[in-house]
Amino acid sequence: MRSIQTRFPHPKSRSWTRLHPNAIPPAPEDLPINQGSITINEMEQAIKQSKDGKSSGIDYSITPEVLKYDDRWIMNQLCNICNEIYNNQQTPKQFNTNIIIPIPKKATKRLQRTTEALVSCQ
Repeated sequence: MRSIQTRFPHPKSRSWTRLHPNAIPPAPEDLPINQGSITINEMEQAIKQSKDGKSSGIDYSITPEVLKYDDRWIMNQLCNICNEIYNNQQTPKQFNTNIIIPIPKKATKRLQRTTEALVSCQ
């Protein structure tokens, strides 16, 4: 029986790029990507593109419809939160919390269930 190290080598011992050096060619041109702070205009564009009818997270109140209400105070607060996450590279604990609910696959088979995770931010 092979050891676990030979069956599952450490990721740094053989990286994917060394095994497949030409798998992803470089981009033909560099795109003008803004790497500064997230602006309110960018937040508004992202919120406008989100779909209505999505469920809220564990807070039970912030849905896409609430964000689309176009309240300046909400936009400023949300922009500040996103910039703090971006700059500190740490998400709040609540963003990593899911509600796990078993949902039946078919009404006739009660024991067959699929697990759905309701996340607070997507």
